[in-house]
Amino acid sequence: MTTAIRITRAAGCPECAGRDAEVLDVVSGTRLNNDKIAADLARSLGNGAHTHAALNTDMHVVRALTPENAS
Repeated sequence: MTTAIRITRAAGCPECAGRDAEVLDVVSGTRLNNDKIAADLARSLGNGAHTHAALNTDMHVVRALTPENAS
């Protein structure tokens, strides 16, 4: 059985350029410095991983979907 991927979109994100993005991880807004933690995680994942801020103050670590990596 295949698990569905979580998708998000941030209209103003220059890395995603209007494309959907797969949510790779979420860092809770209740964690001190969640933006730094998420940025460090994205940097360690590489290959286009970056962060999006959620409205609930969580930080999403994401990677833009392309025809090659979309499922």
